[in-house]
Amino acid sequence: MKKALSILVLLICMFCTPITSHAGQISFSPIQQYTFVEKTEQQNGLTVEYKVISFPSRSRSNSRTAAKTKTYKKNGKIVATVTLTADFTYNGSSATCTSASSSYSTYDGWNYSNRSTTRSKNTAATSAKISKSSKYFNANITMTCSKTGEIS
Repeated sequence: MKKALSILVLLICMFCTPITSHAGQISFSPIQQYTFVEKTEQQNGLTVEYKVISFPSRSRSNSRTAAKTKTYKKNGKIVATVTLTADFTYNGSSATCTSASSSYSTYDGWNYSNRSTTRSKNTAATSAKISKSSKYFNANITMTCSKTGEIS
């Protein structure tokens, strides 16, 4: 009786334990993130912080998506945030920007105008005029992908 009960418990444990296979799991490279702080000594006294986040595509091995965000501050207050997002493909001998989009947010009475977003070869860019009353500055971001997939 003890032997039959032990076999029964063993069979229950065998069939109730899930079988896990790791062969189908997708492995992603870690996100590459760079943060820079740039203080511009312009007439308008702006401080510009920018961050680049780059990560490999989930669907293609030789493609990369990246986002670069610039935050413009005046007297310690954020007046505008601009983000450029782009998709790139590369093959070791060249790189191509396949899509680009941008977003603009302004605060404290500042506005943007003349916004444009472009892509050409291995480069994506966006620019706009940020203004409030008679004060203004030009916001712009450019991103480039090297032939090996490095974003700058």
